[in-house]
Amino acid sequence: MRARSHLVAIVSALSLLTVFTPPPRAGRAQAPAAKNYRPALSRALAARTHAGVTPKRAGAYLPQRKRADKQTQARPLNLSSRQRRPARPVPVSKSVEKTRALNQTSSPTPSAAIAPGTPLSRVLHVAQLSLVSPDGTHEEFVDRDGDLQADDRSTFDARGGSYDIAVGRTGARYEVFTALDDRGTSNTSDDVTTGVLVLATDSNGDYVRDSASTFDLGRDFQLPSAVAVVAGTSRAGREFVVVSSGGYYNTEDPADPNNEDSPGVVLLVRDPSTGGFDNSRSRALVTVGDNRLFNANGLALLPNGNLLIADFQSNELRVIRDTNDDGVPDSLDSRPYYAFPFDTDAPLDVAANARGVVFTHSEGNDTYMLAVYDTDGDGYADTDEVCVEGLSIDNNFALHGLTVSREGTVYVVQDATGESDLEADGGNGGIPHVYAFPDPALNGILRDGDAFVLADDEFTQAYSGLSFGVETVLPPVAHLSMTNSASLQGGAPAGGLATITGTGLTRGRSGATQADATARGVRVTVEGLEVPVLSFDDSHVHVFVPQSLGAGAGSVVVRVNGGVTAADDANFVNANPGLFTIPQTGTGEAVALLASDLLMLNTRAPFPARTGNNASVVSLFGTGWRNSLPVKVQIGGKSAKVDYAGPSGGFNGLDQVDVEIPSGVTGPAAVVVTTASGSTSHTGVFITVQQ
Repeated sequence: MRARSHLVAIVSALSLLTVFTPPPRAGRAQAPAAKNYRPALSRALAARTHAGVTPKRAGAYLPQRKRADKQTQARPLNLSSRQRRPARPVPVSKSVEKTRALNQTSSPTPSAAIAPGTPLSRVLHVAQLSLVSPDGTHEEFVDRDGDLQADDRSTFDARGGSYDIAVGRTGARYEVFTALDDRGTSNTSDDVTTGVLVLATDSNGDYVRDSASTFDLGRDFQLPSAVAVVAGTSRAGREFVVVSSGGYYNTEDPADPNNEDSPGVVLLVRDPSTGGFDNSRSRALVTVGDNRLFNANGLALLPNGNLLIADFQSNELRVIRDTNDDGVPDSLDSRPYYAFPFDTDAPLDVAANARGVVFTHSEGNDTYMLAVYDTDGDGYADTDEVCVEGLSIDNNFALHGLTVSREGTVYVVQDATGESDLEADGGNGGIPHVYAFPDPALNGILRDGDAFVLADDEFTQAYSGLSFGVETVLPPVAHLSMTNSASLQGGAPAGGLATITGTGLTRGRSGATQADATARGVRVTVEGLEVPVLSFDDSHVHVFVPQSLGAGAGSVVVRVNGGVTAADDANFVNANPGLFTIPQTGTGEAVALLASDLLMLNTRAPFPARTGNNASVVSLFGTGWRNSLPVKVQIGGKSAKVDYAGPSGGFNGLDQVDVEIPSGVTGPAAVVVTTASGSTSHTGVFITVQQ
């Protein structure tokens, strides 16, 4: 019993609240606007766009790749080079039927209020716009139980909705849309469109807007529209927001009243002393009409401070770089971050996760999402993979949404404009909804997901804009690796013992038993299956890998009290023999017991070469060979007779091999186990034999 205990230890838009207008200063968002702006939804609904159409605005930016006059390069689907097939959403109608049957209600939309204290990093914001009135809301949703369906809901405001929304580290919400400015007259002929930014705050943490200021970006930066927004924080801790006009242009109708000059991109830096924006730091990053972009219909911040711009008509992702490393984008790169190879790739929206994997999708009744990678670290993406097939994305230039949670799950708005998106107009119809695709390893390999939440009314409402708040307590999800617990090398053995290594895995917690792991909230899942945690500390977590997981790549996720601390893909194998050693380093003297004589059972090294008149039998312990029997063993370079090989009773995942010490072996003798499949154990393991 003492020996077994020893062994176990080793393996172990909005209404304005301000009413004054100071004298304007051109080019600065120096004061809130004095008008009550609402989204010009009819103009947004008319702004339809199509992939594969060559841009023709006079003097326009020319994309890096030459575009054909007609769509001739459609991306072939189902040809991903990955080990996994692309994810595919279940048609939302089926999800509706399933949800309504389970809940026995006519509406699958959650009604429970968001619990006080829920971090904004878990709260998804989406705009719900009315298609029949000026009404619209900003809704907030929380998936409390991790099943990819919203459980809790609060309405942040009911001031008309927006096209896009961002949430800053301070908790401020930034809502943008295009409004119609009547210029103070009843004559509609002098009406102009203007980009609007609403800075909204929730001062008491009840997920409801308490105050807001509205900024006229047409007045201050000549933005004729505002279709995309992101929020960030500089290295000095200053919160900022970036807004773009869309640059919509109907190449088939140069007289389309929705047509705009080339887009502008503006940077607004918060002023903590006033609660507004700092005039000395706020500026245009790209000027309207300078033809350095064709479109700017989606924005995403990369972890390094660079800003990505989805340029739909150019079929490119452009990048505004943080050239002085202050965490704030400042200079548009003339070279695209990525030029897509197929006409149908045209990026309608863009998002990025905490590890710099970029996601983008186009439009269509059966389109796809791409994961885009900078594999060589030169600051430009060089490859892409289809990560989702079968998306239903309306061909609307302004109304769409895409974002990524801290844990890597990708959320996308499908069928944004609902039944108003008529098939006769090239639309999709359908129920506006948010769909969620898990990415447990944060590497862009998405799994099948579920419909997260549906609009309240598919006939009269639209969804647009998605954003999570910033995680202010936990750091970004860390990397990890996983290997054989005994040898500390090679893949994790199915049905065996594996060790996760990394930093900050358990947020300082440690324990030596499964009960400790349960009590301290330490959990590990492999491909979504929870596995037993045997012992743990901040840099090592030891687990049992169930046989059912099989071989191949699989996601490994470590959580503490529900929050993800580390995640990555790991390689799982059927056979990777490893012997436990006394130093627990993968090399050195093996954990072994003399098994020849009942009177000497469980005696440790050094081992006698013979017990009585027979060769001594030694039990060696490890993991990773039970799935590839029979095994061969060498001791001191000589073949050793194997009396038993397989699971060691009483401890999940522990393997045992009983071998006879070959004649003539003495001193430190190297031990190597070879499985039937040819896998071998670490060569730096030995037992000590004495004659």
